[in-house]
Amino acid sequence: NANGVLAIELMAAAQALDFREYTPGKGTRAAKAEIRKHVEFLDEDRPLQDDHTTMRELVRSCEILEEVEEEVGGLG
Repeated sequence: NANGVLAIELMAAAQALDFREYTPGKGTRAAKAEIRKHVEFLDEDRPLQDDHTTMRELVRSCEILEEVEEEVGGLG
């Protein structure tokens, strides 16, 4: 369940960043770029089940973490 919650939060964060007019830090940019490789910007209503499933698997794979660590160094 935790992976599912993180998936929703990361999708929401990426969406929110798309509406902002500033440049976030390089770790945040790396995370958002990885998310956007797998889940498109939500510009009109659509069922989110497939996006959520994709994001849940992305969280489990640690690909986002790996991309962020490649940018900013190890986090753990």
